Order: sequence, then structure tokens, then C-alpha cells
Amino acid sequence: MAFLEAHLPQDYSLSEQPNVNHTTVISDESFLNAPRLVAPFIYDAVVALGLAACDLALSPKDNVYFTGEELYNTFLNTTFAGASGSIVIDQSTGTRDPQSALFSLTNIVEDDEASVSGANVQFKEVTSDLFNSGTWESRNPYIFYDGTSDIPSDIPALETNTNYLSTGLKAFGSFMCAVILVLALGFSIWTNYNSKRRVVRASQPIFLNIITAGAALMALSIIPLTLDLGVTDQEGADAACISFPWLLTIGFSLTFSALFTKTYRINTIMKSAAKFKRLKLTARDVMKPMIVLLALNVIVLTVWTAVDPLQRKTKVVTEDPFGRPLETYGVCSSDYGYIFLIIICIINLGSLLYAVIQAYQVRKLDTELHESSSIFQAMSLVLLLSFLGVPVTIIARDNTQVYYFVLSGIIFIMCSLILLLIFVPKVMAVRKGNNNSSGSKNSPVTGADRSYNRQATTQSSIDDDYSMIVNAEIDELKEENRELKRLLTVKDPAALNNQAAEEDGTSYEKGQSGNNSAN
Repeated sequence: MAFLEAHLPQDYSLSEQPNVNHTTVISDESFLNAPRLVAPFIYDAVVALGLAACDLALSPKDNVYFTGEELYNTFLNTTFAGASGSIVIDQSTGTRDPQSALFSLTNIVEDDEASVSGANVQFKEVTSDLFNSGTWESRNPYIFYDGTSDIPSDIPALETNTNYLSTGLKAFGSFMCAVILVLALGFSIWTNYNSKRRVVRASQPIFLNIITAGAALMALSIIPLTLDLGVTDQEGADAACISFPWLLTIGFSLTFSALFTKTYRINTIMKSAAKFKRLKLTARDVMKPMIVLLALNVIVLTVWTAVDPLQRKTKVVTEDPFGRPLETYGVCSSDYGYIFLIIICIINLGSLLYAVIQAYQVRKLDTELHESSSIFQAMSLVLLLSFLGVPVTIIARDNTQVYYFVLSGIIFIMCSLILLLIFVPKVMAVRKGNNNSSGSKNSPVTGADRSYNRQATTQSSIDDDYSMIVNAEIDELKEENRELKRLLTVKDPAALNNQAAEEDGTSYEKGQSGNNSAN
């Protein structure tokens, strides 16, 4: 009161103002009723204007009188905890920030406790949901006209965007799968038909067939990606999710373990040739790495399928006010699937990286049709594609269309690179007539090579590799074929080396000539 009297005009007296009788208002029964929903907002609006006026009056300028613009500018910066929630004013519009407001969803339901007579029905208000601090809080279940919380069946039908794969995209993925299957089958038939030719024997038909089989399995992994809930039921979609990692992983393991085995064999023979020692490698010896790698993948996949199998799950993007999904997308997932996926990536990408290193070491060997170089190029490109493709597929996982296109495209490019780089040079060489079934005509090999080809059939392909690598060593050392033949026929190369070392002032070539003269 003293504050108001001090700031009001001198000729204005509060004591002289007429008294207003509030008895009639206070005695009214409606005065004691609970305030309606709008009452807290009206109360806070008046308080906000009052606080803004007080801030102006108490400012250093001592503005007893102020303009409407000054009051509005001060009102914009007014914040306090009011009856309707935390009061925050939008600076751009001057209205209440809706995120700071307090809203309630009122449910009008029948009052079972009310005492009514005859056919009369009494209703009551129940707050079902409350909006506070930007979020809705459920207080009581919302009761519909049928007395239940179930969504009424007569509300308008909802059109949900399920993000199923389009027909055109599925056709494109199936086409890529078919192309790889045709290539794999064609190259497999070609390999068996030309199994006696030198080119095929040098690469070993069993490994070429394994490569085609692995590429075919990887291509078949595109098919489960197309099986969403738009074309199959939940059980079929779950089976498709489980089959995808099996087909892709086993196919990848077969293909690259075969390539790794080929580079491992070449490296082993090369090291033996450098020591002028003949090495006998059986198919069982060179297939051990392949068996180990395949067994590791099968064990991980089996445990994954038994413990935490993949399932087709529907993710909801947006919902309508009744909680019905407006947009969804399907994804294959499991609780601990990422752990098994990481283990599989470590096993296969690690072996691929090691295989690339092996292929790099023999990339310059002048083997027939430069197969070592082709293997190195294929595995290097696939390794690069894997490191680039994995992050992209993870990023695009929430977009089913992009995810399918990227993943199926990566599989298609990977299989194409392997098959074309490995088989096309061999097919071209056979068509040009550079090789025949016996390997004795039109073949750029020496008499030593032909002598190896007379060995047993099970050892012929190993001997071919041995002959080619020995020739590569000769070319690198710039020695002639006659000298290589003499070196290979020496029974004790170690004694020859010791004799050459003991002859002071003579070269290795002179030492060998003296040894041949003595013989």
C-alpha cells in the first residue's frame, strides 16, 4: 500500500475510493469450485504483466510512468514458475512458448460412484495425459465410448508407409544375382571341360571350382535381402534373415581361402626354388588353411544361429495420435548380433588382408598368364571395396531402399571382379591356342618343364607351378635355360655352393663350371 501511495498522483487517495462489497462473490457456491483449465493461464498472464511493470518501476531509471512498448520489451524477458508451468515467452512472437505450457488431456467418462435415479447418467472428468516440460505423461488409461482402452475399429483406416522394397529394385537385385550365377556356372563348366590343358592344370581345377562355388553362394545371398514382409510372412522373413549371413560368409570364405591357398602354394614353392630344392605339395597340404578358415566361420555362424538368431523386426518411425504407426521399416537384428558380426569380420577381413600380403610378394613372378598378378589385383580391389562398403551399409541401414541397393551392388561387384580377373585371361589364352591338353606344344616352357609334366597326374599341377617359378628365378638372375637345367640336376647343391665359396677369387658361375668339368 505504501508503495502504491508513493507512486500514485498526489490528488489520488486510496482511502477515498468507494468500498466494493465482495460478499456476494465470495458467498457464491461457484467461487469454491475448482478452477477451469483456462484459469491458470489467465492468472499467469496477469502476473507476467505485473512482474514486467515492477521490473520497469524498480529499474535504475525509476520509470514510474512507461510506454506500452517498454512494457512489452520487458515482458518478453519475463520468466517465472507459474500456475500453468514454467513461463517462457517467445521472443519473436511475444506469445507463450508452447513447450513451457502445461496441457492436459481430459477424458469424459461415466461416473460409476455417482448416485443417479432412473435413466439418468452422470459423467466425470478424468485427466488421462499431461503435457509438462515438453513431454506427455500418461496418468490414466484413456477410455473410449465402448468402455475399453482399445482403439475403436470405426476410426478412419490408416495408410502406413512400410518402406517395402519396390518391384523394380527387387528385379534389379535378382538380375545381378542371375548374372553372377551364369558366370560362375559357365566358368565352372569351362574349367572341367579344359581340365587337361596346361593353363587349367597350372591353376588346379579344384581351386577354380571352389572359387566359382564361393562366388555363386555370395550371389545367392542377394535373394534373402529381397524377402521382406511384403512378400512373405514373419516365419519366412526370419528364415531369410538367418540364411543371409550363412550364404555370404561361407561364399566369401570359400572364394578367398581358395585364392589364399593358391598364393600360399606359390610362395612356398618359390622359397623352395630359391634354395634349389624340390618340394612336394599335395592337395591336402595346400587345403589346410582353407579348411581352418571355413571351420572358424561355421563355428561362429552356428553359435550365432543357436544362441541369438537374427529376426525380422519392424521399426516404427512415426505414429498417429492413436499410437498407430504412420511409417515403418524392416530390419534383421538380434540382441547380440553385432558381437558375432564383428568376430566374422575380423576372421574374414584379417585373412583377406594376409592373403593380399601373400599375393603382393609374388605379384611380379612371371608365371603363366601372370596369375599371381591377377590374384593380387582381385583381392586388393575386394579388400578396398570391403573397407568402403561396410561403413556405407551401416549408415544406410535405416533406409531400406538404399541399404538393399548398396549391399547387393557390393556383392555383385565383388563377385564380378573375382570371376573376371581369374578366368578371363585363361579363357583368352585357350581360345588363342597357346595351350593344349598335353602341354608339350606351343608352350613357352623349357625341357625341364616337360620333364616335370611326365610325373603322376596328382603332382602335375604342382610341377607346373614349380617349373614356372624356377623360370622366373632364372629370368630374375638373367641365366639361361641350359644353366637352370644343369643346376636342377645337381644332386648336392650345398656341396656345390661350399666348393664355389672355397675357391678364392672365383665367382659362383666359375665354381659351377669347374664342378661340371670335374664331373
